[in-house]
Amino acid sequence: MLYLNPEWPEDGGGEMALYDEHDSEREVARVVPRAGTFVCFLADRIPHEVLPTRLPRTSIAGWFRRNASLGGRVDPAR
Repeated sequence: MLYLNPEWPEDGGGEMALYDEHDSEREVARVVPRAGTFVCFLADRIPHEVLPTRLPRTSIAGWFRRNASLGGRVDPAR
C-alpha cells in the first residue's frame, strides 16, 4: 500500500491497523496514511483493517500472488 495523502492531519483517521498473526485481538502496528508511506505485509496471514476516516483517503494497493495452477485448475490441493 502506498499512501498519496499530502499533509494528512493527526485527527484525520483512516489508519491501517495490523494485528498479531497468532492473536488477532493484539494490535501490533498502526499506520497513518501520509503521502509517501509504503506498507508491505502478507495480507493473507496478517489480520488488518482500515479504521474509519473523516476525510477522503487516496492510496495505491497491489497484491502479489503465486499461482500454482496445473491442468487449468487454480491452486489445486497439494
